[in-house]
Amino acid sequence: MYGVVVCPRCKRAKGVNAKQRTTTCVCGFEIHVSPNRMRARTERAADLADLVGRVNAEISGGLKTYEADLAPRRHARSRDVYARVIAMAAKAGDRSARIRSAASELTRELEVFTLDDWSRVLAGLGVPNPEGALGILVAASAVFEPRAGFYRALELTP
Repeated sequence: MYGVVVCPRCKRAKGVNAKQRTTTCVCGFEIHVSPNRMRARTERAADLADLVGRVNAEISGGLKTYEADLAPRRHARSRDVYARVIAMAAKAGDRSARIRSAASELTRELEVFTLDDWSRVLAGLGVPNPEGALGILVAASAVFEPRAGFYRALELTP
């Protein structure tokens, strides 16, 4: 069995084996180990470091912050490329601006995109006939085809 004891001099927590009688703190004070003085207990040595951190946070008054830091974080950015492109293109003004924005965002995310990528994004934007919309952009020289079946938007500089 393992436990966490607190140094009476410097108020730091230290992990110890429950079978030992004394331990020395980093400040040099000799701590007598007894079951009554243990702030936390565990059966596994691997869990001892987490318990020491928790006890130190409890002593310093920052237990809520410590637990919040241990909680898994949600990523603000979506992992789905198409969802990100749709979200960015939906912010553009009218229908033609959304279509141009979708082409620019697809190029930014994927470098080159296929007709399947294009169709998936335009379906998310609610634009029918993706082939026709792509044809209009190609005719307007806003999108070009570097290889057969792959498209790339041109970045227009103001």
